[in-house]
Amino acid sequence: MKYYSILFSIVVLFSLFSCNNSTKKDYAEEDIKTIKPLTDNHIDFITKFYPGVVEANHEVNELRDQVLEYRDNYPDAIESSRKRNKLNKIADKYRLTDSLFTKKMTQDEFSIGMGKLLGRLDIIPDKLVMAQAIIESGWGTSKYALSINNYFGIHCYKPGCGEPPSEVENPTFWVKSFSSIEDCVEEYIWNLNVGHAYEDLRNSRMNLRKENKVPDALVMAKGLGRYSEKGNEYITLVRSIINNYLPKDLDAFVDYHQNKSTS
Repeated sequence: MKYYSILFSIVVLFSLFSCNNSTKKDYAEEDIKTIKPLTDNHIDFITKFYPGVVEANHEVNELRDQVLEYRDNYPDAIESSRKRNKLNKIADKYRLTDSLFTKKMTQDEFSIGMGKLLGRLDIIPDKLVMAQAIIESGWGTSKYALSINNYFGIHCYKPGCGEPPSEVENPTFWVKSFSSIEDCVEEYIWNLNVGHAYEDLRNSRMNLRKENKVPDALVMAKGLGRYSEKGNEYITLVRSIINNYLPKDLDAFVDYHQNKSTS
């Protein structure tokens, strides 16, 4: 009996060892390396911040997929008051008229309205979000990133909505406060999707979509000239961060370093 007990223990240990080995992931070096070396603090920031970017873009994609379903069924979308109201609610959120879709509109008018909405309701590439967060928050070390989760220098205009800018006695705007990274990223994406200053960014994204290409961070970066007073110099900086400090595969990079820290 003792012999069988020992044998059973060996079999269980071997099974556990085999299971652990089979689930161990292999990461291609070219996917997770960066051209410029990263400090531990840089790596920690990327692994901490990136999941919030993925979640925010996922929510945008889910809503976009729903609108695309409506777009492909013109009669049903405008005849159903529920769907029509849903479309108008989304249009209002993205700063289009809240009566963009009506029951009497023609199919051509419907297509034009859908084009306007889908031009705004779209993701911002993960690497573009990460690059701007790195620049605007100094790799997550800025005062406002640490105290109020503001990683992009987002402003608000009502007293109590955030913290006053440094060394300003009578501010006309405040640095907006957010309860989480996800909330901050969500508003940043919305700002780029509705702001007049970023129309070129959205147009470049729409052109990529027309060519059946996914939104590209380096291409869309050219539409950020008005995000900063630095203009074209800022665009160059964003592209430099993407090329030099972000890996080819952010998902693999974050997964690798999270597994490394727990092993």
